[in-house]
Amino acid sequence: MNENIIEIRWKKCNNCGFLQHNSHLRCLQCKSDNFSLINPSGLGTLVSYTILNAPPMEFREKKSYALGIIEFSNNIKTLGQITRTDNLKIGMKLKPIYQEICPNLDGKKVITYIFEPIEKLA
Repeated sequence: MNENIIEIRWKKCNNCGFLQHNSHLRCLQCKSDNFSLINPSGLGTLVSYTILNAPPMEFREKKSYALGIIEFSNNIKTLGQITRTDNLKIGMKLKPIYQEICPNLDGKKVITYIFEPIEKLA
């Protein structure tokens, strides 16, 4: 089975310093096409989240799961699964863990980051 490896990478404009998703061809701020690829650094902070109680077919082995927006210390933001659904709090710190999230998405195994809260359960 083929693997689909997903990494967190953003573009930083070498002209004005603007951070943006790596799918854009030109800087959204100054229109330059001169970029550096950057990865997140440090721990992530939970900005927002939701609990999915009716997961898509590829994730039906899970009754539910949390999906959150995580911001890193260098201002990179990403969307990702969170390892638990209970006691989540906006502002809590999370660490990225690289692992398989789906064994068969259109014939491909999907490997990416998920996020684990570093705070203990109450």
